[in-house]
Amino acid sequence: MAELLEKVAATTVTNVTVTTTTEAVAISSGPVKVPYATCRVAIKGWCQLTTGTATTTVAAAIRRGTAITGALVGEANATEVKAAAGSTEEFIIMVSEDRATVDTVEYSLTVLQASATGNGTVLQASIEVEILNG
Repeated sequence: MAELLEKVAATTVTNVTVTTTTEAVAISSGPVKVPYATCRVAIKGWCQLTTGTATTTVAAAIRRGTAITGALVGEANATEVKAAAGSTEEFIIMVSEDRATVDTVEYSLTVLQASATGNGTVLQASIEVEILNG
């Protein structure tokens, strides 16, 4: 069984604008210390998003670092909007990866709307990063 070595959790209630169909960072974890040469990292992200006009799907993703240009961890699969565009919905993603020869790791939860003609708004978001041995 894997042992939890480090854990960081961050939450924000600062609104983040998701400009039509441009990927946006909802929240970043901040740096997390990696105590061993190799480890497994488990990342969980959650947000409440009020979708923009005409939005049909939303893709939540976890990226390394603090920008939308960071390496994608896992997949960024589009999820159909369950209510009318302009409603508030929750999006959750959980991924993991193995890392080696790094002193710290940092991750971001991003969101991307499809077909949106209006901006969306992330109302609140959380991210949790766990460093595990094995």
